[in-house]
Amino acid sequence: MMRSVVIEWIEVSSHRVVVNVPADFDPEVVELGDALGSLEDDGFLGGGAGGDRGAVSGCA
Repeated sequence: MMRSVVIEWIEVSSHRVVVNVPADFDPEVVELGDALGSLEDDGFLGGGAGGDRGAVSGCA
């Protein structure tokens, strides 16, 4: 018999991109998560799992 569990982990990665922005660009006003998610080039430099283990919890 099979059952479903939820597995959650944090992944740490490094990214770097150069983009053109307006002269009055204010990173405090822009939702960077959404903006960066829409880039064609994600600027991935490398990374790995954050921490030593993930967490497994009950049934999904």
